[in-house]
Amino acid sequence: MLGRRVVDSARRAGVTRSLRWIRISSEIELLDAPGVIPTRISNLENAIKLAVCEDIGEAAYDNQVVAAAMVDLLTGLQANDESLVSVSGFKSRYKLDPASTNGEDYLHEVAKDRYKGDVERTARQMLNDFRTGVLGQLGLELPPT
Repeated sequence: MLGRRVVDSARRAGVTRSLRWIRISSEIELLDAPGVIPTRISNLENAIKLAVCEDIGEAAYDNQVVAAAMVDLLTGLQANDESLVSVSGFKSRYKLDPASTNGEDYLHEVAKDRYKGDVERTARQMLNDFRTGVLGQLGLELPPT
């Protein structure tokens, strides 16, 4: 936002350890605060969304399950509102339409086509592609009506 590095940031949890005020302009200040994630997440959908975004440690989830769930989640959102969610990034990146199958089958098809059947590598790559924006700007939920 400022065009220069003011605070440490990373795509992993635990980087921000204390509150820090950053002056954006003479009228605006931003508070950088650490997030708090509960040790146990009872809502599976929320846990998957946190795992997709890498907000919980990789040791806490299975990449293959999360990647397949991400595909299912995004194709489900697209089915609900095509104007807000597009999975065209999946089509162009992996040369397969995710809407034609479920997430697990899609993961296995991409693995077969790109990584000689290595499903774990495919899952890690899909999650990384989502996290870095290679698949486009995708949200994991629709705005409330």
